[in-house]
Amino acid sequence: MEKSVAEHYGAQFFKEQSGGSFESASVIVPLVLRLFKVNSVVDVGCGVGAWLHEFATNGVSDYLGIDGDYVPRDQLRIPSERFRSMDLRSITDIGRKFDLACSLEVAEHLPESSANEFVSALVAAAPIVLFSAAVKGQGGRNHLNEQWPSYWAERFSGHGYSAFDCVRPQIYDDSRIRPWYRQNLLVFCRGDRCPEGYSSLTSPFDLDRVLPDYFEYKLQEVTEGKSAAIAARHLLGNLGVLARAARRRSGL
Repeated sequence: MEKSVAEHYGAQFFKEQSGGSFESASVIVPLVLRLFKVNSVVDVGCGVGAWLHEFATNGVSDYLGIDGDYVPRDQLRIPSERFRSMDLRSITDIGRKFDLACSLEVAEHLPESSANEFVSALVAAAPIVLFSAAVKGQGGRNHLNEQWPSYWAERFSGHGYSAFDCVRPQIYDDSRIRPWYRQNLLVFCRGDRCPEGYSSLTSPFDLDRVLPDYFEYKLQEVTEGKSAAIAARHLLGNLGVLARAARRRSGL
């Protein structure tokens, strides 16, 4: 039987997720604020509000977090009145404009049929979008639509938004930041809000490249997984030997 959305994203999920988000946000948010003039922020798929908490700490007082009704309110790190419950699978009009929209490691949790509508909602909300979504093979809880960044860049381009790699070069080897942010984080901008001194990315070669730290992180994950599987096979084999010896001793 298929799990409900609430079962996938319960209190334990957000408890596990928030620690890495807080530490990553503490480094990335000040960089974003140095690149762009931001007085208002909406975080679509905000979880318990780790990123918005960091924007508020850095002086942004106008902000809103949007996520599903399954987010545990007692874990929110933003005032409850700054949180709005919406179904991210069919989000349309957020209701107002912001200087910056964030969506960080969220889009992969939505079905592919929601991808175009989700991007449309983000660009309708702000001229600048800080965006990160799981690449193919990244893995994670209930990942339904892992895609390379060029997939998302094509959808933003349809709205006249260009991709800029203005954050990753500053964080790619910073171990305080979770590997998936260092690998996936891009900024999509409307033409009049592009970051000074940066050229837009258009080719899959530039958009989809894999950073060394992320590659090593996934390689270690695979290696550890294989080691665990080998250990399990040895354990099962040893249990089989013990069971056969016990049968022999009992005369069975």
